Amino acid sequence: MVVVYILLALAVLKCVLLFKVYHSLPVFELKRQARQKNHRAARLYQMAAYEATLEVWLWIVGTASVAVLFIWSARTSWWLAAITITISAWLVVWARFSANSWAGALVAVFAPYYAKILSVLQPLMSPLTRLFPDGRRQAHTGLYEKRDLLEFIRGQHGQNDNRIPEADLRTAFNSLSFSDKTVGSVMTPRRTVKLVSADEAITPVVIDELHKTGFSRFPVVKDSTRSASPQVVGTLYINDLIGYQGSGKVKDLARKDVYFINESSNLRQALSAFLKTHHHLLVVVNSFEEVVGILSMEDVLSQILDKSIIDRFDNYDSLRAVAAMDYQKQSTATSENPAQPEPESAKQPKPAP
Repeated sequence: MVVVYILLALAVLKCVLLFKVYHSLPVFELKRQARQKNHRAARLYQMAAYEATLEVWLWIVGTASVAVLFIWSARTSWWLAAITITISAWLVVWARFSANSWAGALVAVFAPYYAKILSVLQPLMSPLTRLFPDGRRQAHTGLYEKRDLLEFIRGQHGQNDNRIPEADLRTAFNSLSFSDKTVGSVMTPRRTVKLVSADEAITPVVIDELHKTGFSRFPVVKDSTRSASPQVVGTLYINDLIGYQGSGKVKDLARKDVYFINESSNLRQALSAFLKTHHHLLVVVNSFEEVVGILSMEDVLSQILDKSIIDRFDNYDSLRAVAAMDYQKQSTATSENPAQPEPESAKQPKPAP
C-alpha cells in the first residue's frame, strides 16, 4: 500500500514539474538556447517541441494521477487526504519552478524519453488537442492600451535577463509614441531656416554659403527672404549645384514642387505626407497661412531613432566606398555574433499540433 501511494505521489509530482518547467520558458527561447549549445535546453526542447500533444498528455495524466491519489488517501485516512490536497495545491498554484532550477535539471534528464513517448502518442492525441486549453495561447498579456505597451517596453529595459539592445527598445518606444508629437514641436523654426531667393544669382560665394549650412535642401521664396510672409515657390537641392558652371539664378535650378503641412499635425500624418508626395521637405504653416518653419524627413526619423540625423549630402554614389562599408559591417557583425552550429536535438522538426 505504501509503495502504491509513493508511486502515485511521484506521478503527481512528475506532472507538476513538467507543467511548471514547460511553462516557465517559451519554446522559441528553448530552441534559441539549444542552438547556443545549452545542453539542458537542448534536451528540454526535444520534449517541449510537441506543444499541443504535451499539453494534452499533462492534462490527462496529471488529472488522473491527482484523482487516484486523492481517492487512495481518503480511503486510508482523512488527515492523509488533507495533507495530499494541501501539498498538491501548493505545488500547482504557488510553487515556482524554472528551466534553470533543480526541477529543470531533473526534467531535462527524462525529457528525451518523454519525447519518444509523445512521438508515439501524437497521432492518437492529435484529435484531442482542440479540446484542451493551451496555456500559452490563452495567457493574457495584461495590455489594454498603448500606454500599457509603452510601460511594458520601459520595464523590459530594466529586466535583469533582457537581451534586447537598448537602441531597439528605444526605437520601439519612440515608434509607438511619436504620433503624440506635433509637427510644430520638432520642426526647424523659420528663424533658423536658410531661405533662398528665387532671383538670387548662383555664384561661388552663394554655393559656399549653402555648403557650410550642412543641409541639402533649401526653400526657395519668390519675394525677399526677409519678408514677414514669404511665398515659397520651390526647393533647391545642393546636389544640383555640384559642378554647376553657369551664371543663372536660383529659380533656374530650383525644383517647382512645394508641399505644406500644418504645425498642429502629428508626426504620423507628416510621415504619411512624405510617403504620398515622395518629397523630403515640407513647409510648415500655421492657421493663418504663415510660414513658421520647415520639416524634413530627417526630423521625423530622428524622433523614432532618438538621435539627431544630420541632413548632409553623404556620398552614397561611390561603389568602392559602399562596398567597403558593407564589408566592414559584415565583419563587425560576424565578430560580435559568430555563427553557432545547431545541435542535433534542436534540428528536430516541430510536430504539427
